[in-house]
Amino acid sequence: MSIRKLILSFTLIVVISNGQSVYNSHGLGIMKSSFFSSSDGAGSIGLVPTFTSKVSLNNPSTWSNLNFSYVNTSYFAHSVKFKDASNSSFSSQFSGIQFLIPIRKKYGVAFSVKPTNNHNSFISTDTSRFQMFDEYLETFKEFRSGGGLMASNFAFSAPINSQMNVGVSYYYFFGSSRNEKSVILNSTYYRSLNINTYKGSKYDIYFSGKMFDSNNLSINIYSKIGKSLDPISGYSYNFDFFEDTDNNYVPSSNDFPLDTDVDTVRFESAYAPNDFSLGLNIDLKNSVNVFSEFELWSDNAESSDFFSLNNDQIQSKSHLGFGLVKFGNREAKDWQDKITMRMGVYKKNYSYLSSKKLIENGMSLGFGIKFLGPKTFPSRPTIGIISGEAIRSSKEIFPDEIVSIKSFSPTRSAPASLASFCLSPLVK
Repeated sequence: MSIRKLILSFTLIVVISNGQSVYNSHGLGIMKSSFFSSSDGAGSIGLVPTFTSKVSLNNPSTWSNLNFSYVNTSYFAHSVKFKDASNSSFSSQFSGIQFLIPIRKKYGVAFSVKPTNNHNSFISTDTSRFQMFDEYLETFKEFRSGGGLMASNFAFSAPINSQMNVGVSYYYFFGSSRNEKSVILNSTYYRSLNINTYKGSKYDIYFSGKMFDSNNLSINIYSKIGKSLDPISGYSYNFDFFEDTDNNYVPSSNDFPLDTDVDTVRFESAYAPNDFSLGLNIDLKNSVNVFSEFELWSDNAESSDFFSLNNDQIQSKSHLGFGLVKFGNREAKDWQDKITMRMGVYKKNYSYLSSKKLIENGMSLGFGIKFLGPKTFPSRPTIGIISGEAIRSSKEIFPDEIVSIKSFSPTRSAPASLASFCLSPLVK
């Protein structure tokens, strides 16, 4: 594949997946812990049950409690605002698709494709004006990055005994990103491009177990260990500085110089995420669940020199959250009794390679409803909303306030006994 075709193919990817965050320009950003609104609405990392009273769509060890096969898909929207700025940054993104099949109330299998890391970001400097001889000139700088990591995922679950289950999830990472540094002089762009391709793999092991059970109360524990199997590696294509006369973002025959040199470098171990999570869920047996989750995440990458827009990367993250879920009753006569309500609070601490710190405090609210229709084809649309504030220790980089919204996760379901999937209207 020629370099020009590589650029054009990557540009299409960027157009489809357009979003930005305060974390995206540091290394490869931060890997998402949850991919569904049922977890986002509760402020959960996806470890404890939030889809139904015993099931999390993100945790394979809980899938034996499902009665139907599911097709899950989500759409993610995110807003970032500087405290003293008049404008905010808004982005949206497709969050993947999952095919989930429970087997005989003992096992579960799922296939999914999802974006795990978003590398999209944009930074612009103020405009400087000066006079050179008899001409007035205006100049400013722009820094852009786009693309990120996608993952194809296979996961399965199996029982250990009547009280415990285990799940295993395998991720194969692939994707590409583009960094651009530009100097703009009187509306003419002078660009320096860097394009990277990635591949790698990771596995997660999940555990769920029942600690206590009575007529009024059930206490369950959940855990997850994630380990990089093949750290992210790939190739970096570095383009020489050129004048983009036709402003088409790529070197062409209309630009100067006519032939732009490209250096190709292979890199190893550019991203190596490892994590540990622990969750506790208390089921009060009246459709109300109370939970707590804790997560430690770290990136053991050896180099991010080729793809980081900022000369820094996220080295570790911790998460502590508490939440409550009130599950709805599909058989209830009143529509309000069919609604599932979710809420939660959380605190996240980020540490950077440069020793900078970022603390994010947030709260979440979510709701979903299970439509009646044919009983074998339940349908549950769900919406989750998260808002938070980030407090930074470095005033040069981080914004004072972050407000994010994650919404609308439609899922379609069919009975697991059917060999072919019969998809219902809309689901959770």
